[in-house]
Amino acid sequence: MDELMLTEEGREELARIKESNNGLADGETFAGCTSTVVLITRNEVYCANAGDSRTVLASRGAAKDLSIDHKPDDPRELARIQNSGNFV
Repeated sequence: MDELMLTEEGREELARIKESNNGLADGETFAGCTSTVVLITRNEVYCANAGDSRTVLASRGAAKDLSIDHKPDDPRELARIQNSGNFV
């Protein structure tokens, strides 16, 4: 999504989507997604997440966070959302 915002064509497409509203009241949306992905190799663990999700590894009875939630109450995440022309 952030890469799409870098082009004029992408910004125009997002504006068209936002204006269509799909029958919702102005500013109302139910859009959203969340995902976590983990790749485990012999020597390394790779983790990626998007949205309000967390990846946790259980090791010897203890939980170890592998990711940080992308929550809008985090000032950096809120700024990223607002800077892309969206709202919370």
